[in-house]
Amino acid sequence: MELIISPAKVAESAFRAPDLVPSDAVSEAVILAAQQKFVRPVLGAALYEAVCRGQYPTLTEEYLAPPLALYVKLLMLPALAVQSGVAGVVEATSRNFARAGDSKIYEARRRLRGDARALMMRAVEHIESLAGAYPEYSPRENVMRRVSTEGGVILPKISKIPKIQRILRATSTPLPRRGRQGS
Repeated sequence: MELIISPAKVAESAFRAPDLVPSDAVSEAVILAAQQKFVRPVLGAALYEAVCRGQYPTLTEEYLAPPLALYVKLLMLPALAVQSGVAGVVEATSRNFARAGDSKIYEARRRLRGDARALMMRAVEHIESLAGAYPEYSPRENVMRRVSTEGGVILPKISKIPKIQRILRATSTPLPRRGRQGS
C-alpha cells in the first residue's frame, strides 16, 4: 500500500513550533493506519486505490494531505507522551516542560479531530462538486454521508434512512396547545 503523505510532510505540516517532531519520529505504519481509519472509509475503496496509485496528485496534495497529517498527529499523541522498551512503558519527562493534564490532552485531541474532520469534509465537497473528475467516487461508500460522529457518539444520519423517516412521521404527534386560562 502506498503512502498518501510522507513522514517529512506530516512532520512539517502537523507539527509546527513549539511542538516540532523530526520526520523520523513519524512512522509509515502510523500513516498507513490513519489512511485506513480515516481516509479510506470516506473515499471508498475504488477512489482510495486510485489516490494511492498517484492518479490524482492535486486532490492528494491540496485536499487529502492536510487532514491526513492531522489524523496522523492524533494517532501519534499517545505515543509521544509515553515510550515502551526494556523498562516497560515509561513517561517521557523534561526539565523545560510539564506533562499536560488529562483534560488538556482530551481537549487537544478533540480539537485535532474536529479540525481534521472539517478539512476532510472540504475534500469531500471538492470531490462531489467535480463528480465527473472522480468517477471512482461513490457517495454511498462515504462514511461521512451515512453517519454522524458529533460529540463522540456514532449515529446514523436519519435523512439517509427512509424507513426511519417514515416511522418518525407516523409516530410523532403534535403537542397539545394550552388554552388561555381565566378568559
